[in-house]
Amino acid sequence: MRARTRIKSKNNIPKAIATADKFDNRRIRVGYFGEGFPQMLAHIHEFGCDIPVTDKMRGFFRYQFGISLKKTTTVIRIPERSFIRAGWDQHGPDILDKYTRLIGEAILNGVAPEALLSALALESQGKLQEFARDLRDPANVALTIEQKGSSNPLVDSGNMIGSMDHKIE
Repeated sequence: MRARTRIKSKNNIPKAIATADKFDNRRIRVGYFGEGFPQMLAHIHEFGCDIPVTDKMRGFFRYQFGISLKKTTTVIRIPERSFIRAGWDQHGPDILDKYTRLIGEAILNGVAPEALLSALALESQGKLQEFARDLRDPANVALTIEQKGSSNPLVDSGNMIGSMDHKIE
């Protein structure tokens, strides 16, 4: 009796190459796009800023808060509270490792680049938002804590963190 052997082979290499080509020059971006109050606020917190003290500002502080700014106070410093760069420093390597692990499978299985990149972008955005919510240093000054009712430096209404977005390019 003769054994019959049937070999059935699928050549997935052309499909894999076509899928791999779709990943070329693609990237994700997470942050703030466009212009508006949340974008401006995110920029201030990410890099810090100095606000020059004017006579009008001195009057506002006296009227609004009952505080007289010293004559030697010429600037109010909002310290850098980097949550995008520092958040990426903390979580970026894990995201990149995940991408490295998944891209091979995605190419071999014909997964659309948008699906993988979108999942990684959403995860990156979530990690950066979580980092921003958990950031505590540098702490708010006492007046800010009193006005906000909270000591969390990057959370007030939630609009800034909530308006973080992502793009796939």
